[in-house]
Amino acid sequence: MVLIHISCETSKQANAIVDFLIDEKLMLNALVSDKLLHKQLDCGKRTSQKHYLIMGTTKALLFQKINQRVRDAYPQRTPLIYAMPIVYMDDAQTTELKIETEKV
Repeated sequence: MVLIHISCETSKQANAIVDFLIDEKLMLNALVSDKLLHKQLDCGKRTSQKHYLIMGTTKALLFQKINQRVRDAYPQRTPLIYAMPIVYMDDAQTTELKIETEKV
């Protein structure tokens, strides 16, 4: 099990991504943050912009499919996406995640 993070430029983009990932059973549930300040180094210069963060639980084996689906939907300016392993999770929630997401 992993916790996926997807950093989006707009609220509309974040909500659209969550909708298709849940509809396609690639993610069980998601939280979408309010605006966060995203800073990065871009060609040697610090840049700042507002971003929206999606955090959702899924199976680790679905990461590549999720990544490809997001890349296909947003080939230009693809959102930053990464996953972190979930070390501990409630047994009932783990079972629900296994049942409710795509079979791998």
